[in-house]
Amino acid sequence: MSKLDDSLLSGSRGRTGRLVVANVNGIEILKVRPRKSKKELSLKQELVQERMKNCYIFLESYKAYACQFFGNHVGLQSQFNQAMANLMGNFQLDYDAQQINILYPKIQFSKGPLLAPIATAISSPAAQQIKVEWYNNAGGNRNREADQIQILCAIEEQQDTILFQNQAQRSDLEATFTLPPTASGKTAHIYIAFLDGTGTIASNSSYVGQITVL
Repeated sequence: MSKLDDSLLSGSRGRTGRLVVANVNGIEILKVRPRKSKKELSLKQELVQERMKNCYIFLESYKAYACQFFGNHVGLQSQFNQAMANLMGNFQLDYDAQQINILYPKIQFSKGPLLAPIATAISSPAAQQIKVEWYNNAGGNRNREADQIQILCAIEEQQDTILFQNQAQRSDLEATFTLPPTASGKTAHIYIAFLDGTGTIASNSSYVGQITVL
């Protein structure tokens, strides 16, 4: 049985047969639902699906943040779509080895016009702890000095990430956070970005580096 709500002029949604009509941010989309294939997936197809799954898991911790602070909505490209595209491009497929190679330094979790951070040091001063230091590039601007640091941590051998929000101000020059016990002895990749005091504008994120967690 088919169902189609409203007219194309008033904003349609629903489907009739294999035709699907959707309204995405005011833009009408008409597409054909793909038929379910009964064929077994090839090794390449399995690897492509695995990459998509891994990217979703990686992004889950900062999904809400990215939906607000990863660039601007452009046409059908939402902030979430852009954040996913960034991950997909940096989760590289090696079909010969049948594996996914993650380019950690090129990953971003935040994109915006705010003054970006300049990281200066990273260390693990105690068990499960990570300390990040940065340069105060506010230039005496009180608003910029009050910007809040956002920290993303990706631990190798773990698919998910951890987002630490509003850990310190730009003028504090450093922030220390604690990871779960499962992170001890593993390599962590750290990224930082700034969010202004009103929570409306973010900066591009910067890759701080990698470190072995005590």
